[in-house]
Amino acid sequence: MLRYLKVFASFTLAAACAHVQSAGPPVVAGLSVHMEQPPRPDTVVYQRSVSRDGQVTDAGTRTVVLREINATTGQRLLEVEQRFPAGNGEIVDTAVSDLRTLRAVAHRSHQPTKTMRFNFGDSSADGTVTSIGTAHDSTTSVRQAIGGPIFDSNVIDLVVASMPLRQGFTAQVPFFIYEQGGRVIMPVTVRERVSAPFSKLGQREVWVVDVGVPGVPATFWIDTRTHAVLRVRYDVPSRKTSFTDERITPIVPRLTA
Repeated sequence: MLRYLKVFASFTLAAACAHVQSAGPPVVAGLSVHMEQPPRPDTVVYQRSVSRDGQVTDAGTRTVVLREINATTGQRLLEVEQRFPAGNGEIVDTAVSDLRTLRAVAHRSHQPTKTMRFNFGDSSADGTVTSIGTAHDSTTSVRQAIGGPIFDSNVIDLVVASMPLRQGFTAQVPFFIYEQGGRVIMPVTVRERVSAPFSKLGQREVWVVDVGVPGVPATFWIDTRTHAVLRVRYDVPSRKTSFTDERITPIVPRLTA
């Protein structure tokens, strides 16, 4: 599932963000996002399942930890750390964004076969990609044009959930994907509002949102009242496979940023 399927401690990220850009305008002109402030580190667990040729199997859990951190400039930042299984190991991704606009600030990824580190500036993403697990680890410096403010594709679901979702809502949204050269525009469209069942949370009113992730189209189920992400599905048509994460952590209202 691209980088969504791919740790560094909070103080490392805080140091990397010491001189980040100011919050500035929204990433997409005319499109505001609304993120709730976690009053303390907030942990959300999703049950993951994989469907192949109609056969559904349990694939462990994805754990998401959200916390507020501060740059030395005083900018309020949201750190999102995600842990999930990946074949022969575990992937740990950490994304740092401006708390008010969700503009990407930094990203760290530790995977069984490589690590990635990026800082996002006004026009480029700069960092390193290191291949590991071989006789000699190799590190490549990376500089990719992003064409202005951008969201981190590692937190697509949170970004979409923070949008002003409504019937007929649609937007063209830029996300960073290293493997696809940097800036990738994805269509975000509300398909419908429905009442849907969830294994641990019962019947909930949700927005069903389609996101055009290249090669792996996604569907999100977003609670209409709290905007919590209740279910995420990524389809891989070329492999007749889909990955689904369903929230199993109870929803607790948080303070507004």
